[in-house]
Amino acid sequence: KYIKMATKYTRGYLQFIREAEEAERSAPLKGYPADQIITRIGELMEVLSDQVRFGVPSDNLGRATTYRDANGAIQRIKDILHYYESKNEQVRFYCWSLSYGGTWKAAKNLRQKIEDAGGFGEELNNVNLKKVIEYFENNPEDSDNLRSLSISIDSESIRKAMATPQPKEKPEASPQTEEPTQN
Repeated sequence: KYIKMATKYTRGYLQFIREAEEAERSAPLKGYPADQIITRIGELMEVLSDQVRFGVPSDNLGRATTYRDANGAIQRIKDILHYYESKNEQVRFYCWSLSYGGTWKAAKNLRQKIEDAGGFGEELNNVNLKKVIEYFENNPEDSDNLRSLSISIDSESIRKAMATPQPKEKPEASPQTEEPTQN
């Protein structure tokens, strides 16, 4: 009886996971085109400290991040765009995280102040940069407390790479030890 129930729920759950993965793969690419995010970075630098850093993908699949100043981030975005254009593939850029400087309490208070002002967007892991710019235009006293913005990328080939199961490595066979024999 319990095995039938477990099988029933497991099948339903696996179907749910498959449908969710398919919906994610067929969803439009997340984020801004390269020219738009470059414009947003320029607008951010008009209202933020020169010390702010941008986390940008250090590889073309967005699996690792390197922190750079605004000019370095813009150059890296152009390099990534060039790579994807050479593959005749569309790529989008999105901000998924902000980090704040100062003490824990100061950062917590700033996050609360931002939330009270309407936040930076409704979508999880997709910060609305226009709202970030508007907030810091209206609250310039807080601009020195933003330390970094992390930017990632979305493309069809990234989605395919993430969806493709990676082959499992076979465990190395342990060397056979010979048992000493007594003569």
